[in-house]
Order: sequence, then structure tokens, then C-alpha cells
Amino acid sequence: MAQLSEHPSVKHFYEGSKKRDEKPAERVLDAAWLRQLCPDAGADDVGFVERDRPQIAGQKAEIEEVFPKTKTLISVVCRMNRNNIRTPARSISNLEFHHTTDETNDVVRRIVSALEEVGIAAINGGAVGFPMEAAATRTEANIWPAWFSASQLPG
Repeated sequence: MAQLSEHPSVKHFYEGSKKRDEKPAERVLDAAWLRQLCPDAGADDVGFVERDRPQIAGQKAEIEEVFPKTKTLISVVCRMNRNNIRTPARSISNLEFHHTTDETNDVVRRIVSALEEVGIAAINGGAVGFPMEAAATRTEANIWPAWFSASQLPG
């Protein structure tokens, strides 16, 4: 009778588990590749902030709490249709906000997927929209998650 450990699927599983236990090597991204990845994914503009930048030192603990592997924050911009926002008809502007919110989340999801494909751990940590993490421990001025407010830093 054949041993279960000799089955090709079992062998494949154990080979994969050995690889999962190995610590991945540190990767350095090519800045030009990353800068091109974002518009290719649908972003109209993009900016990068390194986690260790002194201007966001007060948010570092919160960033690490959400995703300890964070090295860089990516800020993505997607344009809205101007006249849809300028109209006094709230239903039209509300629909534009919702469509652009969904589109921006899709863009960031494509960026995260592309990063994961090349072995870079990433998350969409600052989902577009209105603050959902408002809690009693946050002040009114600090209801946005740190990873979102980091994208609002001046140039």
C-alpha cells in the first residue's frame, strides 16, 4: 500500500510549507517602476512618503499597528468630473463622489495586487471614503487613520 507522504499533492504541500517558513530577502523597489505602476493601474497622480520621514513620526506607531511591514506610504489621486461636483443637484455630485471612491479603491487594489505579484507585501490601508475608525480614543481632529492623513502632507 502506498504511503500518503509519497502522494504528489502531499509532497507539493510540504515543499511549499518549507518555502513559506523561509524569511524573504529584503527587496528594494525600482522607483521608476513604482512611479509607472500607479498610472498604469489608473491613478491620475501619485506621491510617496517613506515611513521614517520625521514629519509623520507621530503617526508611526499607528502605521505599524495596521501594517508592521510598511516601508512607504503611497498617496493616489483620481480625478472627479468637475461639473458633476459643481452642480447644486446633490444627487449628481453624490453619485460622482461614490463612483470616484469606488474607482480609487479599485486602482489601489490593482497596485497592491501588482506589488504582491513581485513579492512585495502591501495593503490598501487607507480605503477611500469617510473616516470609519472614529472611536472614543480619537480626538475630533484625529478621526482619519494615520495612513490616510500621511497622504495629506505638504509637498
